[in-house]
This record gives sequence, structure tokens and C-alpha cells, in this order.
Amino acid sequence: MDSSDSIYDDPQRLFEAMTAGNPNLPVPVFLSFSEAKSAAQRYSTDIFTAQRDLVKILSHHEGTIIKRWLKKTTAQRQKVLTSAYPGIPLTHRPDFWALRKENPAQLRTGTQYRDHWLLPSLNREDLSKPQNLLLFLRSRARNPPGIFVNADANSVPIGHTARAVMPSYLSGYTMLLMGQNTQAAYGRMIAWDEDDEAFDMMSTGIGLQPGEGLQVLEIQQRKMQFLLECAKGILQDLPLNEPDLPNLPAPAHVPLPLTSPDWPSLAQEIEEAPYRVQSTFDIDCLRPLIVARRNEAEDFIWSLREDPSFFQQVVLEWSEHRQEKLLTARGKPHPVLHQDTFWERVLSNMVSNAYFDFMIWDLVLKGIDHLLHLKGEHAHQTSSSPELAESLAQALAHFEHLVDQFIKGSIGKWESSMVASPPLRQHYVREPQDPTNTRIKVMSKGTSRKRGDHLLWLLEVFLQEDQLFLCGLENVCDELEREIRSNRASRERISPFIAELISDLSLFGELKRQIGLATPGPRMSVVIEQEEKHTEFESKTKLMGQIFNVLTKTDMELAELGIPQGKFNYPSDKRRTAATTRAMQKAEKNLDVFWTRVDDYCKEDTGKTIHGMLNGILKDRQLHRTPDWVEQDRKPRHGNNYSDLDPALSQFAAIELQSRTERTIDAAISQAKEKQKSKTHGIPRIGSSAPEREIEHNACIGEDDKPTIFEVSKRGFKVFTTLFHTSTEEEPPGDLPWSEFLSAMASVGFSIKKLDGSAWIFALVDDKWKQSIIFHEPHPSSKMSFQVVRRFGRRLWRRYGWTSENFRRG
Repeated sequence: MDSSDSIYDDPQRLFEAMTAGNPNLPVPVFLSFSEAKSAAQRYSTDIFTAQRDLVKILSHHEGTIIKRWLKKTTAQRQKVLTSAYPGIPLTHRPDFWALRKENPAQLRTGTQYRDHWLLPSLNREDLSKPQNLLLFLRSRARNPPGIFVNADANSVPIGHTARAVMPSYLSGYTMLLMGQNTQAAYGRMIAWDEDDEAFDMMSTGIGLQPGEGLQVLEIQQRKMQFLLECAKGILQDLPLNEPDLPNLPAPAHVPLPLTSPDWPSLAQEIEEAPYRVQSTFDIDCLRPLIVARRNEAEDFIWSLREDPSFFQQVVLEWSEHRQEKLLTARGKPHPVLHQDTFWERVLSNMVSNAYFDFMIWDLVLKGIDHLLHLKGEHAHQTSSSPELAESLAQALAHFEHLVDQFIKGSIGKWESSMVASPPLRQHYVREPQDPTNTRIKVMSKGTSRKRGDHLLWLLEVFLQEDQLFLCGLENVCDELEREIRSNRASRERISPFIAELISDLSLFGELKRQIGLATPGPRMSVVIEQEEKHTEFESKTKLMGQIFNVLTKTDMELAELGIPQGKFNYPSDKRRTAATTRAMQKAEKNLDVFWTRVDDYCKEDTGKTIHGMLNGILKDRQLHRTPDWVEQDRKPRHGNNYSDLDPALSQFAAIELQSRTERTIDAAISQAKEKQKSKTHGIPRIGSSAPEREIEHNACIGEDDKPTIFEVSKRGFKVFTTLFHTSTEEEPPGDLPWSEFLSAMASVGFSIKKLDGSAWIFALVDDKWKQSIIFHEPHPSSKMSFQVVRRFGRRLWRRYGWTSENFRRG
């Protein structure tokens, strides 16, 4: 048979044969070369013509446009937008809105909301805000359309995956857009049989399949026409079509005034991204966030070991987010609820997750540092070519696989905890427990499937692998953050535990977004085989597997020692007396006994404590313990006494984790008082050494050993004296408003950004160590208790070496 008659040489016949076996397989519209070329030329002409007109308008009137737009009310802005684009979608992320409106069967017969899928950034809610349209006008007028190709191609992933806006298809050609900066060249096609590199350019993302390229051209043409009409609408009383209007050179940059009274936020950056010049691959911009998240995970471990009240709070949060808390459809409780078996599960999961979180973010940080090292080695190549160097591309593929696996772990935690969260528990029931296994099956009640409950719909997307793939993790996190931020009722349904999970998922989403910017367009070629990725991942996470095998065993017998039934009551928020001192010491001793059991079990199983296994990864610290009560005369303090940060910091208790298998806590403390222990990496210990030695990067002490002194306002001084409260003779301060904490931190040089969920990142502008720190906003209250404030103060002391001595009222 003649090879020209082969079905594989005719894509249309091939698709018809494939759909015979699978009627649901999407079939694209097939184009001829002449049809594709004609459409590309038409779109290119429209795009460059509109851009020339827009450049001319902005060169004469950009200042006027800015003034007029900012003076308009929201309703007036919406009128301009609607006039430029009749039928403009009303809400942020109209593709999410369309996804809830149309089911797969409806989409197969043709969507009713094509523009919602194709042009999600053109919506009234986002563009009626003061800055976004101005950013959009400036970026598209002042830059060649080719630099927006990847951004515009990646703006419709939900529409593609949902099969609502399928690109047409033409085989045998590659369309070029990136780097084609003239009207004639923009959208030109090269044949595979005429250019040996044509197919490779498409497979590496430099070029596009002609159907995908035409879709990008349509998106750009629609956006340029819309912007041109908006500019004309804002300047409707001025003569803009005069043929003798001169072309002026590009004007000096007209600054856009700051219009938002809020703190900078990740959500705002993401919202503005479609209207700015597309970011390039810049993974180092996320490094401060990853450093801060890793440090937070490290602080979390030590707080669990050091602070009984924090330990108790975390245990109770974990217990309230377990599926055993769900009732059956008949209202029956789980058979192990309130039994030691339940608490054994809670405590082992809490302990293992604390260490897994630390190891996860430590590995992510190492992956980023490796990418930055390779990026530096190939700096010349990455700046002169859109293609990644092979070693960098391979490292990025391994890093993406690492992130994907960790995302699966976070989704697993979400699946087990979201449905059991107290504000959401009413929407779910548990099937009667099968006595032959421990797996719990959860079902949604009918009310949770109502499409009108947008928050619940978003929360359940994480539970459905196909829906999460359809929407994209980063997109779901963006929309969830917007819903929580803009809707008080939705915000009140999110527990602090779930808010912190959202923060982590969002950070993973940002990593995925940044990885997507590494290649210039959709990549078809495989850089590394899946088996090789899996082997590399297993090698990197071998230690995690070993610790997992120990900490998830069910015979550690932690329940008796760790159930929070009064043994961890820690009155650190009360005035220090002999009675409160004894109560604090008792709670600390109970906590030490619990962790002794964990460490001894690990040592019996592996020969090392957990911290011994993490030697060189988890840094050593001293556990702060409350000294005995001593009646003393009131005496003024002299000098900069770092150990007076808190009464609990004035004496250090040591728990020798690697050598205390058969010793009691009392014996360990007694022996430590007699003899100074030599330092063992990763082990809390007693010592008389100055506590500032454990401060990792003391940002407030210079080379001359003189501490930095911050002059702050009266309100700021009150915040910092609360954070570093030292007096044992007065009642501790009351609750601290979150807004006061933010203002005080900003006043001493922190740049502050709200992340998704409850997380905020604080970075000292002049910190040479680049040690940013994450704190979580209180929820649902806007105030922090003194115990929370006290923990914040300890973290600031450890990270920057600050005490109350570093602040004075200006």
C-alpha cells in the first residue's frame, strides 16, 4: 500500500478513527495552511495597528488618563469597561464561574461562555480597581507582543483542560511568535520538511503548534482592541483621530500613585500579574519565603519541646481535625473516640508531621539553592537564549518532581483534616467503621454539593484529583484566598489549622507557577524519564522514610504521657508567684517526660534519637526552663542581660536526648547542675553559656558588639515591651492587636507581605543574613493572647538577638 495512504499521514482521519473507540475524545477543528496563514496575518495586522494607535495616545495623554481614571468612582470605571467590551464578565476568574455553571456534557456540545474561558483577565471586578487597567495599558503599549506569548498561552489552562476552548490543528508546521518583532514576521509558519529545527522549536516551547499560536494571536488581538477602546473612552472629549497628530518619542516614566491602603500581599501580586510584563524564570525571588518557612518549621519543633501551652494547643488542634470526630449518618460516634487509641493516633501524627514539615522545606530550600547555583553557572546562556542549559533543565525537572510529591503529601493532610474541621464538619458523615482496618470512609452530605456554596466547592476541589488537575493548584489557591479575603462569612468557616494548610499549599502553588516560567512555552519533549525522577526522589527522601517508619508505629505508648488533661497547664500569662512557678515547672517536667519517651523509642529502634538522625540539619538549641522561685528585693537591672528575656529564659534545662535512655528527667537535671555537658549537635541541653551563642544570625549586634537601638513611638514601645516582657513582679500584659504588631514591626525596618492563608512574611530590609521570618495572623480573633505574643518574642530573640533593651521610646 502506498505510504501516502497511511492514516498516520492524515491527522483528521486519525482523530476520526480514535473517536470511534472513544466518543468523548475531543476533536479539534482542522485547518489548511492557507487558512492558518490568512488568520495569522489578519490578527498580526490588528495587533500591531492597535498597538501603534495606543502608543500614540499614551505618548500624548498618559498623565491625563491616569488622573481621570483615579478620579472616577468604581461605577464610572465599570461604565468605561462595559462600553469598551459589552458583555464583559463581572467577576474575578470568570473561568471558575463558568466551570461551576457548565458540566462536561454541556461543554462537549459547545460552551455558552467562550470569553469567560478564553479571556479570564478581562473582567469587571479586577479592571475596575485603580491600578490594574493603568498597568495593563502601559505594559501592552510599551512592549512587543512577543514577550507576552507565554503568559497569554498559559492564561487559558482551565479552558483547555475542560475542553471549552480547544485550539485548532494544523500538522507539519511550527508557528513563531516569540522574538518576531515586526508585523510581517509575527505569526509566520515554517514547515517541518523545510527546516530541520522547526519541529524541535515546537517541542521545546520556542515555537507553537499553529492552532495554539492562532489562539494566542486571538487573545492578544482582543486585548489590544479592548485597551484601545478603554483609552478612547477615558479621553472621549479629546481629538484622538487627527491624522496630523505627531508621533512623540516614548515619554519619561509616569509613576503610578499607590492607591491601596492595605499591606502588600501575595494575592495582590497575583491579581496584578496578568496586567504587567510577564515575569521570567526567577526562582530566587521565592527563596526568602522558603527560608522563612523552613525556619518556621524548625521553630515549631523546638516550641513543641519547650512550651507546654503551645504543645497542648497543637495537640488539641490535631485532635479536632481528625476524621474520628465525624458522626455516621445515624449520628453514631467513632468507636475509638476518647480512648487511648485515638490519642495515640493524634500524638504520633502530630510528632511525625512536625519533623516531616521541617525536612520537606529543608529539601525544597536545598533544591532551590542547587538551581540557583546552576543558573549562575549558565548565566550567559540563559540570558542570550530562551532555552535552558541541559543541566539546569534536568535539575529543574527533578525539582518539579520533588515539589509534586510533597504536594501529594499536603493534599493527603488536607483530605484527612478539612472534612473534620469544626466549622465544616456539618457537611460530612462517616461510614460505619470496618473493624478489620483503620481506614475511615467519609461522604459528603447533599448540602455540600450545592453549587451556590462557592467556598465549599473550592475546598472540595483539593479532594478531587481530576478537578485539581483541571483547575491547577496555584489557581485554586488564588481563588480560595480571594474568597476568604473578600467574604467574612467564608473567613469565619476557616479554622486556624486549615488556614495554615492553605498557606503551605499556596507556597507550593507559587513554586509550580515559577517552574512554569522556566520554559518559553508549552514543552512537549521529555527532559528526564519518570523512573529516573523517582530514583532521585527516593535517594533524597531516604532519611524521611526512616523517621516515618519509626514515628508512625502504634506502640510508642504516648497517650498516657501526652493527653492534655491538665498536665500541661502553663500559667505563663499570670503574675509570677511561688505557686505559678511550681505550676510552670510541673508542666515543663511533664513535657520533658513526653519527649523523653519519643526520643528513647526512636533510639531503641534506630540507635539514635530523632535529633541524632537529623544531625547537621536541625540545629542544636537550649530548652528554656523556669528557675525556682526566690523572693528578692526589687533591684534595678544593669547592662544588656539577654537571659532576662523572660523568667523562663534565665536558666537553661538540658535534656540529653542521646544518653538518657534509663535516666529520669530529675536525674538528668541534677547531674547537669554538677557538671557542664559538652555540646552534642541537635540536642537540647543545660548550660551556663550565654544564650546569645545560640542565636543563629544576630542581626542587631554589629562588629563592635554594640546592640542596635531602635527609637519607636509610644505605641510601638508598648508592643515591644509586651513581646519581650521581663518583669516577674507585675501582671503580664493583655492581648495585643495584630494591627499594632504589624505597625511596630514596620517601624523598625521590616518589609511586610501577607501570604495566602494566615501567613505573613517579615523581612528586615538591612538584614545582611536575609533571615526572613513568618508569623501567622490570629484567627478568628484579631488579637493575640500574651502566650502567643511571648512565643513571637522568643522567635524574634532567637532569629535577631532582640530583647527589650534594643528599644526605647523616641
